[in-house]
Amino acid sequence: MNYEADDRIRRKVAEGRHRQVIGGMWEQMGRLQLDFLVAEGLQPDHRLIDIGCGSLRAGVPLTGYLQPGRYFGVDSHQSLLDAGWTREIKGAGLADKLPRANLAATAEFDLSGFGVQFDYGIAQSVFTHLPAGRLTDCLSACAPWFRPGGRLYVTYFERPATAAPNDPLPHQPGGVVTHPDRDPFDVTQAALLAKIPEGWRLEIVGPWDHPRDQRMARLVRL
Repeated sequence: MNYEADDRIRRKVAEGRHRQVIGGMWEQMGRLQLDFLVAEGLQPDHRLIDIGCGSLRAGVPLTGYLQPGRYFGVDSHQSLLDAGWTREIKGAGLADKLPRANLAATAEFDLSGFGVQFDYGIAQSVFTHLPAGRLTDCLSACAPWFRPGGRLYVTYFERPATAAPNDPLPHQPGGVVTHPDRDPFDVTQAALLAKIPEGWRLEIVGPWDHPRDQRMARLVRL
C-alpha cells in the first residue's frame, strides 16, 4: 500500500477496510505495542503520542490502558483518523477517554496543536515506508513537545552492515523484501544513527517480537 495515495485510502476506508489498509493483524499488533510500552515503563498517567496512528490499531488498547485524555495520535490521513475514532474508539465504548481533539491530521509531524509535552511516543511502521531523512524531520519537529527524558520508539527494517548496499533484502518472519532507496525501506544502524538530530539519544532495542521482523529503536529526549 502506498501511504501517500490519499484517494485510494479514502476509498478503502469507505468500503469498511480501515483495518486492512494499515496492514491488518489488528488485535495482534495493537496488543504487541501496548505490552511493549508497558514493559518499557509506560504508566497510566503518562501522556503518549502515537505517530502514524492510522485507524487506531494501537490507539484502542492504549486508550483503554491510559487515564482519560492521555492518548494522542497524528496521521497524514484524515479518513483513517475518522474511521478509527468513529468505528473503533466509539465501538469499544472509549469515547469518554479519548477526546476527538486528541487526534490530528498532519504530514509534517506537527504536535504543536495539542499544547502538551509527552512522556512517551511510538511510531510503528512509519519510517519503514519513508526515506530515513524523514526521521530527522520528525525528531526535529517533535523535540519541543517531549519532556527531558521522554522516549519515542521507532520501528525500522535493519540492513546488516555486511549486506550488499543496493540488493533487495528479504526478512523473516513475514517475508517482506526491503530496499535502501524505496518503500519498504531498510537502513543500517550506522545510517540510522546519522539521522538523529541534536537533542536526542539513540538506543537500539532490536527485535521485539514483531511478526514482520521490524526492529525497534528508542529515542530519548535530552
